[in-house]
Amino acid sequence: MKAFKLTALALASTLALAGCGSDSDNSEYNGNGPSTPNVPTKPPVDDSLSELDQAKEMIRTAKLFVSDNKAVTEAYKGVSDILTEKQASRLSYTFEVPNSLYYYMQKNGLSQLKAADIIALADDEEFNDTLGNVALTPENSFVANLNADGQFKLSGTTKVNVEEYDYAYNPTTDRYEEIINRDTFTTAFDGFENALVSNNNSASFNGGIGFKSIKIGSGADIVTLSSNKGFTVSGQFSDKVVVDDEFDLNDINREGITLEKAIVKLGNLKLTANDSVIEAKDLEFAALDISKKLADSSLVVRTIPYKLAITGQMTKQKPNTNVAITLNATANDADIKNFLTVTDAGNLEEKANKYVGMTIVLNIKGNVTKEGSTTIPLNFQANLERTARNVIDLKGLKASVEGKELFVTGKSNLDNNYDVVSTQFTVKQNKASIELKVDANGDFVKDKMGKLGDIMVDGSDYGDLMDNDGKITAKFKDNSLIVL
Repeated sequence: MKAFKLTALALASTLALAGCGSDSDNSEYNGNGPSTPNVPTKPPVDDSLSELDQAKEMIRTAKLFVSDNKAVTEAYKGVSDILTEKQASRLSYTFEVPNSLYYYMQKNGLSQLKAADIIALADDEEFNDTLGNVALTPENSFVANLNADGQFKLSGTTKVNVEEYDYAYNPTTDRYEEIINRDTFTTAFDGFENALVSNNNSASFNGGIGFKSIKIGSGADIVTLSSNKGFTVSGQFSDKVVVDDEFDLNDINREGITLEKAIVKLGNLKLTANDSVIEAKDLEFAALDISKKLADSSLVVRTIPYKLAITGQMTKQKPNTNVAITLNATANDADIKNFLTVTDAGNLEEKANKYVGMTIVLNIKGNVTKEGSTTIPLNFQANLERTARNVIDLKGLKASVEGKELFVTGKSNLDNNYDVVSTQFTVKQNKASIELKVDANGDFVKDKMGKLGDIMVDGSDYGDLMDNDGKITAKFKDNSLIVL
């Protein structure tokens, strides 16, 4: 099934993610996914500091925030590459095994394939064509089952033999010559189920895919995937459809049928490899179709994602890491239906004086290690909300740095093409604050003297933040300096 087929790429994307204003009366879509953290509030004031010291403390905290982020960025270059190239390849081929067996069984009307059956098919041309450049040597417990409604189950262990063909230039012969790369590994499936197809003709669909565990390889190269619930997919269509293996959303759109709503949920997915563990849980993804019938009676359909929510956890040994992340990006699904239209040219457009309400929340907490084995505690949250057709508000951003907290609010203005043309934000700590502006190119706005903004404390000016040829310096009224 082309629309909902789970692949290694989908898994990798999910795990990588782990490592709402509106002018309508409708509330935003509220599923059973991850909870959304509340908008952060400005921290309490430390009255033990003088006003001048409050001004300096704000700049010092900002400097620590900048330097810590730079250190973390340097330390974690490539950290998302949890799998080696060989492990990533094996992961991809592992998910080809159930897919290939399913296709072969479906095509040949088979309800079961045991290890002995697969061994007997070793020289069968059709079977080998289905497997492609993979050959299987299953253990006795290996068995695949396919029921009449298209639900597929797989369990047991098999050896997977892979042959990849490539060409490399040989300067001695002045020719490109074929190279064969071979790899052999074992894969153990425990409770693998694929129920993402159905032979029923219905306007609604409920399916899923899951497994208790999949172990790929052995020794230092082992990769383990485990899941307590796996993925579930529910869909509601404007008319009856058969969500079978040949299902394609584009095809049903051409028949005039649209997707009223689709929701994908993930209970829990954990990947363990090398010195790393990534866990993604409570994933929720939602989308719907909007459409328009053109003068020639053809239907133009656009599928609009309107929710992505996920919580995740990453732990590593080197550099030592334990970080949790929550991401929730939600648009108002009723606004999408009521305020978005498809033009004759097939483009999306908001109705005049209307806008789609949207919120984005990002929360990161944990500890990471930079060079020199220094531990950096991370505690960061940002809440964004679209509050008008051309305005996105930063409702609150709070970052904790070595026990000190920075609080930021701001606003971005958009043009008619939804490009950001200007941003204003205010950094605060205690009673100190500084207002900064960013232009359409993402550069800070400064006056002809190089001043970025006034460092204020309770309405009084205590210094200037200056940009002299890229060197950012805070100069205070007692003539002291802090270089950022």
